This record gives sequence, C-alpha cells and structure tokens, in this order.
Amino acid sequence: MWSSNLATCARAYPDAVLSVVDPDGYPCSTRCTVRLDDRREVITFINLPPLASSWRGPACLLFHRHDDRLENQYQLMIRGHVVLQGDSLELRPTHFLTANGSLTEDRMPHAGAPLQLIQFMLLGRRQAARYLRRRNMTWPVDFTPMLRVLRELRSSRG
Repeated sequence: MWSSNLATCARAYPDAVLSVVDPDGYPCSTRCTVRLDDRREVITFINLPPLASSWRGPACLLFHRHDDRLENQYQLMIRGHVVLQGDSLELRPTHFLTANGSLTEDRMPHAGAPLQLIQFMLLGRRQAARYLRRRNMTWPVDFTPMLRVLRELRSSRG
C-alpha cells in the first residue's frame, strides 16, 4: 500500500538500508540510495551493490536519521517485495511503517516532550499486545512480582 505522505518523508533521507533473507534463511543488508516513484508506486535503486543483484522476494527498506546530539530522530521502514523489472531491481511496497505509529510523519518523540513519550510508550504497549494476540501468545514476563515491589516501596515511603 503506497503512502504519498510517507513517501515524501522518505525523500528527505540521503540513503537507506535494504534487508532481505537469503535462500538459506540468513539476513542480508546493504546501504543504498533509492528513488520513490509516486506514479508507479514503486521504489527503484540508484546504487545497489553487485552483491544484491540476485536478491528477490520479501524485503524491507529502513530509513533513519538524527542530529549530531542523537536528537531530532526520524525513522521510517517500507516493507515490500524486491522484483526484477526490466534490467533493474525495484521494491514494490506493501507497508509504510513509522516507529511513532503515524501515517503522516516519521519524527520520533522528543525526550523534552513528556506527552509525546507517554504516547510512544502506549503505542509500543498496544503494538506488543496486538502482536501477541495475533500469535495467540501471552506476555513473556510476569510483571506481578515487580508491581508488588513497587507498591511496597511506595507504601514504605509514607
């Protein structure tokens, strides 16, 4: 599914990391430069290294940037399928994903904005719960003992 808003965000990155799983089941990644084509709703690779010339199938393209202080972070991932089109490879996107859960922007929550951080933590909790529900799994950690200790600490402080 193409997202014009997030495709616009992706154009702000100088490069990305393309990852696939090879036929033996091992992950392979390479840094690359891409061009997003809104009309055809595909992503073409500008400088893909020769080692990636045989890559086909499910893939993801990760975009990430931040300033020199590791603040003002942005992150975007595009999942899809790498296919051979003519003489070149292209990625046909199936999902545009942001770490903040937004469908319109790729900016991560800022540490100086507590409300953004709380929203980000709640998003992570909802996403994890959804992941576990889809797989018919329960939380891997029993938080009851930790919560009991926290309650005891609070009550001992008066």
